[in-house]
Amino acid sequence: MIGFAEWNMRAELAALWRICFHEPVRYPNYFLNNLFRPRDCLVYRVNGEIAAAVYLLPARLAAEGRGAQAHYIFAAGTLPRYRSRGYMASLLACAAIRGAERGDEYSAVLPANGPLYPFYAHNGYFDFFRVRVVSVPRRRLRGLAAPGPAVKILAAGRELNALRCAVLGDRKGSVLWSDGMFHFAVGFGAAYGDRLVCARGNGPSYALCRREEDGACSVREAMVSPGGFGALAAAVLRAAPAEIYRFRLPCGCGPFPGEGTEERCGMLRPVGGAPPPQAGTPAPYLGLALD
Repeated sequence: MIGFAEWNMRAELAALWRICFHEPVRYPNYFLNNLFRPRDCLVYRVNGEIAAAVYLLPARLAAEGRGAQAHYIFAAGTLPRYRSRGYMASLLACAAIRGAERGDEYSAVLPANGPLYPFYAHNGYFDFFRVRVVSVPRRRLRGLAAPGPAVKILAAGRELNALRCAVLGDRKGSVLWSDGMFHFAVGFGAAYGDRLVCARGNGPSYALCRREEDGACSVREAMVSPGGFGALAAAVLRAAPAEIYRFRLPCGCGPFPGEGTEERCGMLRPVGGAPPPQAGTPAPYLGLALD
């Protein structure tokens, strides 16, 4: 039976998350204690037990005017003993229906790995979002840095998200978040080791940095005000020292223009009879996707 979750299911949802994603309970607890709303979670129950669950997090796609209402499919998981029975496909179909009922026109998802792309394609999603990956040696980043004073973390839910929306607002199809969702995503990333690095040149800039197993620094998202990369580079070097920095950037804009390799980074599905989305050129950007 499929239905919306209830508040008293949080402990069971945390257990499902821990089993499906092999993570300590502190990660689902952070999510469930800070962002969970029953109306944003669908569960598939078998004999009263939650066999599978999926979250539909509110978002918007950049478009003319106020953009298009959407949801982001997150933490879709099925307990091992219930897999290969079609439960997740049923949940995704239900998510499309329930999302359309609340006004969503599109459903976005970032598959956890390459083999999952065919699964989502079979359930109505198609490749849509892309990211540009640029590897930068420390020496080169140092040469681009503009020394300046350390900057305190700026208002993550307002000023930084306003910068993000300004950078992506005219990039049709890109995913935009509310201030509250942006603030949560930064905090949730911090639970996994992300560090928010801020700088102020002609305007605010930020980078989300994470230490990788090989010692490199993954700059998981970077949004830069015009002329502000030098200050941000200096701040990143101070806050996250490494020999290699791997930047994930929107295609066609941001630092290191024309460099790097483009990679698939998410899928999209129209819901409720919405027309196929208009994708801008360069490709739309998902980013900040809680991956």
